[in-house]
Amino acid sequence: MSSGNGFAHPGEREYPVEDRDLAEEQNEHLTRSLRAVRDNAAAPAEAQDLARKVLGGRLELKDVLDDPSGYRALTDGLAGMRESWRSMSPEDRQAVRARIEDKAEEAEADGVGATYRPR
Repeated sequence: MSSGNGFAHPGEREYPVEDRDLAEEQNEHLTRSLRAVRDNAAAPAEAQDLARKVLGGRLELKDVLDDPSGYRALTDGLAGMRESWRSMSPEDRQAVRARIEDKAEEAEADGVGATYRPR
């Protein structure tokens, strides 16, 4: 599968996300997140392909929903997350919320993501 240069296809390159509307920390976080999806064997193939397209510079972040495969990957993924959330008990939902808030507070204390706070 690898071409020997660390990429899945010959000539494929990886670029960090550099959206001018995002803060540097947000771009870095997005790049790390896309790499994690791309490299996660448990992630759906459509999501991995979408991550490769954005990291490879073949698709800009702002155009993801206009790309049929990007739209499908995101909406299918969100539908699965919605069903998982609905099936959780109220206590489990609150535990998830608390973990997210804790991570955001830790990142803010470390000076990372001070301008970005997930909701």
